[in-house]
Amino acid sequence: MGSDFESEVNRIKERVEESFREAEEELKRLRESMSFMHPREIVDELEDIVEDLAEDLGKAKRRLSDIVGEAVRRGSETAVRAAEDVSKVIREGVERFVREYAETVKKLAEHPAYTSIARGRAWRFVVELPMMLVRSVGRELERVVRPAVEELRKITESVVTTIVSSIRLREEDIKIIDELVEAGIFRSRSEAVAYFTKKGIEASREWLEKVRENIKKIRELQEQVKRELGES
Repeated sequence: MGSDFESEVNRIKERVEESFREAEEELKRLRESMSFMHPREIVDELEDIVEDLAEDLGKAKRRLSDIVGEAVRRGSETAVRAAEDVSKVIREGVERFVREYAETVKKLAEHPAYTSIARGRAWRFVVELPMMLVRSVGRELERVVRPAVEELRKITESVVTTIVSSIRLREEDIKIIDELVEAGIFRSRSEAVAYFTKKGIEASREWLEKVRENIKKIRELQEQVKRELGES
């Protein structure tokens, strides 16, 4: 009977490893194709990937718990050790998956239409999704997932863009933008303007850094003058 327990545990281990492989491959595929997708489609894909993995891990964990309970009653130490090995595979797999997930979300933050989900509940939902694994597998995984989620939140908050309104454009520029929107390249004028603004800033990065440095010096001089006036 001990060998039957071990065989069942090994089958669970294989299924868990396969689930992680599938989830990680889906994340990599999503990163490769997300430039052709709208951010909300990407969010739906992320939710499906995490939900499917959480469901698989939850089933594996429950089945493993049943086997361990029976193995203990029958005195099968080898089955218990095999089950402990599966638990280790799950913990390490979750750590690896969360890293892949974070890479995917960082790439999403570079999407031209990112601002459509950058604020509000949708983005918080994206960041918190990995915690679904904790709820399905067990609280002991929170020490693994929670720090990763906090780091992910810091990363994504640093790239959240501020919405700026009332931008004045030339008529010929508006015409081009409207043509791109009509062709389905962008969903709206604001999405197109955000994309080209980002590209313009990237192209002028070196010049802008020099300007920012000069602005910093001017502010320092202003503060110095204020201090000197205050002392006089």
